[in-house]
Amino acid sequence: MPEGTEQVIGSDELFFSTTDRRGLIRSGNSVFVRTSRFPLDELTGAPHNIVRHPEMPAGVFRMMWDRLLAGRPAGAYVRNLAKDGSHYWVFATMTPLAQGFLSVRMSPRSELFGEVKRLYRQVADAERQAAGHPAANRRDVAAAGAERLGHLLDGLGFGSHDDFLAEALSAEVAARGRLASAVYARPMARGPIAEVLTGAGALEELLADLVERLEGYRLLSDRLVRSSTRMLDVARRLDRAVAAAQSASEMVAGTAPVLRNVARVMVTPTRTAVAALERLVSGLAALRSDVTDLRFRIALASLHNDMVAAFAAEVVDGVAPSTSLDEVPLLCDAVHENVREMSARGRQVNEALREFVSGVAEAGERLAEFSRFLAQWRILVVRHRVDDVLGDLVQPVDEEFAACWEGMDMLRALGRQFEASAMPFDVRSLEAQVARIRAGAVGSRGAF
Repeated sequence: MPEGTEQVIGSDELFFSTTDRRGLIRSGNSVFVRTSRFPLDELTGAPHNIVRHPEMPAGVFRMMWDRLLAGRPAGAYVRNLAKDGSHYWVFATMTPLAQGFLSVRMSPRSELFGEVKRLYRQVADAERQAAGHPAANRRDVAAAGAERLGHLLDGLGFGSHDDFLAEALSAEVAARGRLASAVYARPMARGPIAEVLTGAGALEELLADLVERLEGYRLLSDRLVRSSTRMLDVARRLDRAVAAAQSASEMVAGTAPVLRNVARVMVTPTRTAVAALERLVSGLAALRSDVTDLRFRIALASLHNDMVAAFAAEVVDGVAPSTSLDEVPLLCDAVHENVREMSARGRQVNEALREFVSGVAEAGERLAEFSRFLAQWRILVVRHRVDDVLGDLVQPVDEEFAACWEGMDMLRALGRQFEASAMPFDVRSLEAQVARIRAGAVGSRGAF
């Protein structure tokens, strides 16, 4: 039973465990054993919820399992219960494997953690309320909690659960600092295990570079989404103003049929520009989703790499047996899968960027075409002396067109900036370090 004492977890401590598809524990590292206060033989074969705290909302686990069963890595802030009744908080990550799941957990330290604890109390209240319905079962309660948590995360400014996970994991990994090459460095290591540590340090550098580049990508993509959405609103206003001008031009068709004809023609490029911008905004939403997934996967690969270095450091220090390195190939598998997914997302991001530049060019061409018809229409309004009918419509069209043209200039500049920061994804270098780590771990078995 919970007795209220909270354990303090060091920033350099990482929990590791694997389970089968049913959630039964297959293995765990020394940090998991020490903090859970369960002997390893009691943990092995037990369901992972042996450490579940009764105050944890069921909706959190529902959201995690939804992702895992869809074959996607998951993460969450989790309060766990130790055998002696004490508790401890972790940010837990779970990754699907061929025969089960791999979990790496760390002590939460980012500013987001405090907000999440507050939200969990509200989610727990919603679940208690749902449980009060006579026909409610556990699934209903968990679904109510997941729904409530989704709404609360939206209130914090996260457009989706994916956005929250990417931000939370990135923030927690950043809060730990550069640990693989610092805390886990062991200059006295020799032979294959030194290769494990050297490979982990090199992989850390590659991933850190990707994090830095991706942050620039994220900021630019956010600016593009905001700017393109505003631009679309302006273009729609222009389209409405032009439609009003067309309707008014129909009224003077008897005396100025050419004015009506020009008004009809100039509607086409504005509507084509609006359609191009709508495709642009839709494509940018997909781009932003890919960038979010990239952030999550890079942070997850960094955490798994730290876990590799932690295993190796414990073996060098004599804290853990060399057999603990048997877990490293599983971590390498997880990192390798993330690298493959990162590569795919990187290609999608770069393709979306090319489509964005093309879409901006198309919208710009249609607006340039419209400007020629607009100039002709304005001259005809004066020539046919219909200012009394159409004069009030000229200014709104001019103002909205000027705003559109200015917005297009801004989108073009952002597109050029985005292109200049195109993110090269050196898959071979990442995979080479993963292979180096794997070979070192295999070669180190029995060496200590």
